[in-house]
Amino acid sequence: MAWTKATYLDRTRDWIDATNSDRWSDNFLYSLLDMAFRDEWQGMLNTNPYYRFAKRSVTTDSNGQFTFADTNSGGGDTAQNTYKIITLTDGANTVYRETDFRNVPLALSGTEDYLSYDRQYYLLGESVQILPQTASQSLQVGVNWIPTSFDNLASSASTVDFPTGHENLLALCAAAMALAKGGAESQAAGDLFALAQQRREALLGDIARLTGNPTFLQFPDYAMMWGG
Repeated sequence: MAWTKATYLDRTRDWIDATNSDRWSDNFLYSLLDMAFRDEWQGMLNTNPYYRFAKRSVTTDSNGQFTFADTNSGGGDTAQNTYKIITLTDGANTVYRETDFRNVPLALSGTEDYLSYDRQYYLLGESVQILPQTASQSLQVGVNWIPTSFDNLASSASTVDFPTGHENLLALCAAAMALAKGGAESQAAGDLFALAQQRREALLGDIARLTGNPTFLQFPDYAMMWGG
């Protein structure tokens, strides 16, 4: 059964032998659990980008842009917060290729005809600019996402979205950081960090590949770039 927010707090206290201690406040331990949660989810999605995947429908504004926030979904305990964009298409015929502003610095100035190129996009802070610049363009964005973090869960009874069987990883990380606070128990903290690393390797090994198919080398460019 998935752990609740309160269960994570209890297990963290158990790991630091502080079940009935007020040495660390609940809010402080929750902040450490929140940090560990975000770090581990980012590590999981960097290992397996499709572990949490969704397609989002967005529409560009008058500048031909949309924001990362436009690709978030839900709210509260069921929020899905975009981590990285994986694909961008018009949902029908066109795939947009990522580029960099320095490669197309005149694309929005009207001095170059980017209509003759394959469709492209680049990132500007929290916004995504499509080329050619097109207002009210409907797009399909493939993203991976991070579930609701500890700080944003509704209550201590809320269920935390984390892989079943690996919950102690978060408790170990938070416990290790708590013991490292002020350098008071650095040896014990180091032991817990080592245990956390073992659990992390097990988790990433579980999610790295969810099929038995062989892994193939792939090129980062497109056949169309080479006249294919």
